[in-house]
Amino acid sequence: MCKQIADRASKLFVCVIAFFVCGATGLGFALAQERASGAPTTSPTRAEVYFVGLKDGATVATKLTVRFGLRGMGIAPASEKRENTGHHHLLVDAELPPLDQPIPKDANHLHFDAGQTEGEITLTAGTHTLQLLMGDKDHIPLIPLVMSPRIRVVATEGAAPSAAAPSAAAPAPVAKGNRMPSPDMLRQMIPPGMERYLPDRLPDPRDFRR
Repeated sequence: MCKQIADRASKLFVCVIAFFVCGATGLGFALAQERASGAPTTSPTRAEVYFVGLKDGATVATKLTVRFGLRGMGIAPASEKRENTGHHHLLVDAELPPLDQPIPKDANHLHFDAGQTEGEITLTAGTHTLQLLMGDKDHIPLIPLVMSPRIRVVATEGAAPSAAAPSAAAPAPVAKGNRMPSPDMLRQMIPPGMERYLPDRLPDPRDFRR
């Protein structure tokens, strides 16, 4: 009798252990599947991406350099996992892609995998829309979304930038009698690629005039 009870207890113990092992294995498999499916990365609070020197309604040349501004987070190349970072994607004449999947890579979804803060694009003559969207190391949009407003530009062969889109390449001339550059002019003097290290607001040198 005692032997039967011991055998049953032993079998029950084996069943309990098997149950926990299977449960842990199933949980590990589910987590692995979730990681493989590319779960979105959380974006930092108040992160903001925007176009530098390019505004809605601007007239631009068909071949132009688009500069990207970023506040509240950093930039890292694709495939590198760093906290509070991402990399730029430029949507050209495209709606937002599915937010739980990698951003497509084609003529309408341009990737800047190396962590670039600007890119040269070629547009056909006519009206186009542009929008910036930050993605994580797997090119999946950050959640909450870090994206710019979608802007409209008119591309014209040999066109100079319109008043709505001042050129980012050359600072505006300093007015006579005012030799102090404004914060916007100081920002334009920063070499490309260094903008990410700037504070959200540059001090205005004119505040210190006597």
